[in-house]
Amino acid sequence: MPAAPLTVTALVSLSTILGTLHLAFGGVVDPSAALVAGAGLVVFTIVAASGTLLARGRWAAPADAAVALAWIGLAVVVPLDGLSIALLVVAAAALAASIGPWLRRWLRRLPRADGPPPAAAVLLLVLMATPAAAALASPNGIGIGAVVLAAWSAALALGIARMLPGSLLAARVIHPALAIAAAVETGMPGGAVIAATAAVVAAMAWRRDVALAITPVSLRRGDAIAIPPELVPPEILEAVGLDDRGRPRRAR
Repeated sequence: MPAAPLTVTALVSLSTILGTLHLAFGGVVDPSAALVAGAGLVVFTIVAASGTLLARGRWAAPADAAVALAWIGLAVVVPLDGLSIALLVVAAAALAASIGPWLRRWLRRLPRADGPPPAAAVLLLVLMATPAAAALASPNGIGIGAVVLAAWSAALALGIARMLPGSLLAARVIHPALAIAAAVETGMPGGAVIAATAAVVAAMAWRRDVALAITPVSLRRGDAIAIPPELVPPEILEAVGLDDRGRPRRAR
């Protein structure tokens, strides 16, 4: 394996470790928001690392960059100290490595023939990023609506990934309703962030290519087609008790 994907994954993972420590011990956000944001970004980092090292998906580079940008945003809004400076340096290096040309040489240049459309990948990534976005949008304390939205988004992402019946309809209708309730509870400006993530999810869920990729294929039973006995191997005719003309054999 080339050094580029390993380096990017190491930098992104290190920035998540430093950022999680900053959320846990920095006292910059409410403990409830820190818990949800940290857990959400850890899961998102694992997904990004899997996409970079294993799947080699074209979506892996934007996912790595999104993790780095989230930690850069946290590092620049808190008072500077040793931990925040280290976080800023590592996250900036992770961002530069993920958007540079080195990782592109490792990732797939063309989409897989049996892979999901890009809009479906965006839908899943935004759903997985919603818990962290909802928590960071409420630094003074995450409300019950945002907690429900965070748990729902994680469950909905899993349902869509497994193509469970009704998951696409839930992304179109139920998810925007929960997001609106959480945004109203959170207030501005954090509510605008929650509403923006819900708008992206709804827009992707209503796309035709996403519907075709997520909706399970239902096989219809076709009409039976008679096969001439001359085309059937003799051993098959003998196994089902038919002669060479396709008639039942007489008992001897």
